[in-house]
Amino acid sequence: MIGWLALSACKPVDSAAVGDSAVESAPPERAPTETGPWPVDTGGATDSEPDAEPSSTTHLPLPFVEVGGAAPVGSLEVRAGSAATGPLEVSVDGPFVVDGSSAPLAAGDARSLTVTWAGGTATPQNVVGSVVVTVDGRALVTTVAAVIGAAGLGSGAWERDAWGHRVTVTLPSSPYPWGGAPYSDASVLIAVPPGVAPRDGIGAVTHLHGHNAVLAETVAGKHLVEQHALSGRDALLIVPQGPYDAADSDFGRLEEPGAHAALVRDAFAVAYRDGVVLWPVPGQQAVTAHSGGYRGTAAIVEAGGLPVDAVHLFDALYAEQATFEAYAVGGGVLRSVYTASGGTTSENVALRDDLRASGLTVGTTFDDPSLVGARVTVGASGGTHDGCVTEERAFARWLAASGLRRGPWAPPELLSVASDGVTARVVWRADADGRSHVWQVEGSTDGASWEVLAETSASEAEIPARAWVRVREADPVVGPGEPSDVYAGGGSRWLVVDGFDRVLDGSWAAGTHDFAARYGVALGGASSASNEAVAEGWVALSDYDGVLWFLGDESTGDVAFAAAEQAALSEFVSGGGRVIATGAEIGYAGGSFVTDTLGARYVSDDAGTDRVEGYTFGVVYEEDWPDVLAGDSVVWSYATGGAAAVGRDGRIVVVGFALETMDADFEAAVAELVGWVGY
Repeated sequence: MIGWLALSACKPVDSAAVGDSAVESAPPERAPTETGPWPVDTGGATDSEPDAEPSSTTHLPLPFVEVGGAAPVGSLEVRAGSAATGPLEVSVDGPFVVDGSSAPLAAGDARSLTVTWAGGTATPQNVVGSVVVTVDGRALVTTVAAVIGAAGLGSGAWERDAWGHRVTVTLPSSPYPWGGAPYSDASVLIAVPPGVAPRDGIGAVTHLHGHNAVLAETVAGKHLVEQHALSGRDALLIVPQGPYDAADSDFGRLEEPGAHAALVRDAFAVAYRDGVVLWPVPGQQAVTAHSGGYRGTAAIVEAGGLPVDAVHLFDALYAEQATFEAYAVGGGVLRSVYTASGGTTSENVALRDDLRASGLTVGTTFDDPSLVGARVTVGASGGTHDGCVTEERAFARWLAASGLRRGPWAPPELLSVASDGVTARVVWRADADGRSHVWQVEGSTDGASWEVLAETSASEAEIPARAWVRVREADPVVGPGEPSDVYAGGGSRWLVVDGFDRVLDGSWAAGTHDFAARYGVALGGASSASNEAVAEGWVALSDYDGVLWFLGDESTGDVAFAAAEQAALSEFVSGGGRVIATGAEIGYAGGSFVTDTLGARYVSDDAGTDRVEGYTFGVVYEEDWPDVLAGDSVVWSYATGGAAAVGRDGRIVVVGFALETMDADFEAAVAELVGWVGY
């Protein structure tokens, strides 16, 4: 046995066989428990088994030092399982010096090596290097990080919730104060999504707001932190306050050469100083802008000091067309949307025409397959100027398709689980970051105990049928990720369609749910699909006798029934299919489609009760606005009067609240509706 190298501050793992020797190492740690982002759900996944080979790389973050301070120092510890015949050989990459004895190690011996920053502390720097310790021909690598922070980095209390960590601080690299402009607010929001990996590749997304913006209101109103986390990107979110509450597009200091690099450097320095990230050197960059943020974005693209991988313009192309055109022609990912009320239509049409004339393929739609399939997209939105960042979770979905690296703990997007009761074919969306990923498909018979049924680098797998199915990434360095939505995979007569995407401002605040699987159990076995899978043609409704389509409290902002979904359901109903549709805004947001195809007329937006036919709803999550409906047949009535569920032709039922909000009554209620539609 050679021995093992570990950081004194890190938790070691058990020894593991490597060839005919054993090498122990500490894997890269996540950020400290009290401040760092951790996955919320372990989902019953086990830690690595003792006989699994660990990573040979460790990570040593040296203490944060402000400009002018003493050089930071850290230590590495080398231990021997048995006697080494040769000395320790040390090599260093980067401005670090390693001190300590290189004499051979006796069996069971432990020795500390001191690592000191040697790059000076006169200027701000964020640096990562490495130290390689070789013993008897076997090497262990330690990456070493050091941050010399700029003077004047502000501090604040980090807030933590399901969407990660966030803090608002003042930075010396903020857009303002600057020059003679009448703005003095130097605030910058820094948000770190759950599970950012402590390794090379942490990116940054810088968002520039539009006119008349106050930072806190803009971040909350556009749900920027939540959407950033939903995108699943391994990146920090940085939102500086520009012109404070003013109709002004000037982003001050941020329009100077190299200013964006300084802003990103300082944001990473704050997160490193406070223990929220351990890797302080930024990777890929995306810059997003709403409305008047276009001007600062153009300056960043031209001379911000960092290469920009993706630019997203949300009704923001008021000028600087030449800059963005050159960026796209040069290979950048560019998305630009315009609305009827935004005033950027002519600029966007001209940009699109010019890019096509340059030989580029330019997409015009923003559904997920189109975003992935087109590097450049310039198109119209039917939404509003103020809402185009949030409608249909555009900010999150564009980032997911931006090419930025996927966070290893991010839940994948499960598309479908098609089961014949014996086997099931599971399909999920391949990530747009272009990297290879290892996925684990897990199944359960009770929703509590899980087993890995398949492991693959593809985006689909065949597994034995299970009532509960989910997918997660199995990153070889940082471990298992957060699981996807949980879908039903135990039957072929019913298809459960998960149309519930509202998580930004509704009653269900988590990014994933297990409602489809719960419906499958209540139906006695079912297959599952997302509404996107139906719209994109992954799943044919005609393959099933019945469809249960649930929408939760999804409303107009997330498009309850998109055009392709309406077409698929209309064809299914015309062919004699049985349908149960449920959702708290199904009448309010479903419009003429729900009336004409499903036979339910919207009466009012709030029944004023949580009781229907002896059942109680609003238990699993709050049911704010249960729709009162009308139709050919009243299936259920609310305790306050008015129809809670209506039917047509003995085979279609529309329920004006979310069935999955029931708890003890849930399976009985579903069974009653199944009986009504003829099963």
